[in-house]
Amino acid sequence: MRIALLVIGVVVVSAWHSHSEAGPSFNDAVRAAAEDVIDYRAAVGDHPTSLALARAVDARLIVRESRAGEPIHVQHCRIVEGGCRSRIATLSRLITEASNRAGIDPFLTAAIAMRESGLNPLAVSPVGARGVVQLNPKYRGKTVPFVYNESYREQCSRRPGACQREVLEAGLGLYQWAVSRCGGNVEKGLAWYNSGRCDKQNGYASSVLRERRRLLRLAKNASSAQAAVFID
Repeated sequence: MRIALLVIGVVVVSAWHSHSEAGPSFNDAVRAAAEDVIDYRAAVGDHPTSLALARAVDARLIVRESRAGEPIHVQHCRIVEGGCRSRIATLSRLITEASNRAGIDPFLTAAIAMRESGLNPLAVSPVGARGVVQLNPKYRGKTVPFVYNESYREQCSRRPGACQREVLEAGLGLYQWAVSRCGGNVEKGLAWYNSGRCDKQNGYASSVLRERRRLLRLAKNASSAQAAVFID
């Protein structure tokens, strides 16, 4: 698979984003969990990538329906201020912003985050890695306050964005370095991100790429009008 297929530049770059992590404000339609299709436009704007990513992540994080038929998301994002969809909108925006700055496909970034943490900012690995892309505190994470500073992390925990901009930027920097170290091969770079070795046979790269394809399908299903924007 060619690098151009996976590591793409900015789909559309515009000045629509605010750089605040205070979290988006939601109108009644966005707050209505019972709606079949949630319109995230009020939260993330009209940027096609963030909008589609938010819709895809929303569908991906639904675990079941209530007796009334309302979707119920994973527990880790139900505890934040503004609810799960506040976190989904904020993280989708942050992922798109960080990915665009790095020249990486936002859906690939989201797939890494989903594979690493289930998109849970507070996930902790057996070796103490933290954040949505699981930064190791002994290596790249030692320069990221969210990873090494417990009191700072506690302050961030209930915010919709959970201070994940810094985590995403550090994680994408590590991923880019890994791809470069592995001769420009995306799959080997993903394997290095996971194991520290340029060995795409470890299964991690395949799982990330499957997750990316799944998110793209969910995005297209949520908004068929935007299907042509994305590459399978």
